[in-house]
Amino acid sequence: MAETYYTIKELADIAGTSKVTMFRYIKQNSIHETKHKGNANLYDEAKKSLILKGFMRKDGSSVSETIHDESELVQELKSQLKAKDTQIDDLHSIIKQNQRLLDQQQQLNLATNRQNEKLLDGKTDNTPQKVNESHNINDTDDLKPNEPNHKVEETKTPKKGFFDWLKGR
Repeated sequence: MAETYYTIKELADIAGTSKVTMFRYIKQNSIHETKHKGNANLYDEAKKSLILKGFMRKDGSSVSETIHDESELVQELKSQLKAKDTQIDDLHSIIKQNQRLLDQQQQLNLATNRQNEKLLDGKTDNTPQKVNESHNINDTDDLKPNEPNHKVEETKTPKKGFFDWLKGR
């Protein structure tokens, strides 16, 4: 017995729809032809029943099912939106906290830079030169000769602090 094949036009006539609608349904559901003859796609009896069964279900025999499925989908999407809103709120609070920490870090860096600039410029009261001068005022071990005929040249250079050494470079 010869097997019967159906074209898209014949399937559309059986389903009571247009050829274009049937073609789109077949393409959308990735149903491949059984045979290809010329420019026509041919479908066997098994694929015909699969196509018609799916097309009839899609085409309106279960409209109330579709509406029920859509309302469930809408509810699911609403619950997902609520979850996403809470995630967004959590992320905003994290961003605010990080911004606050960043501001504090920048203020601390600015204060540290100001202190470093003061130290490098010698504007603080505790620079090494001023400390050395205050110690030498009452010091009795100066480089003065004890004997009147003895001449000693003072070759002592004032001590420089660490930052003065850097500044001299």
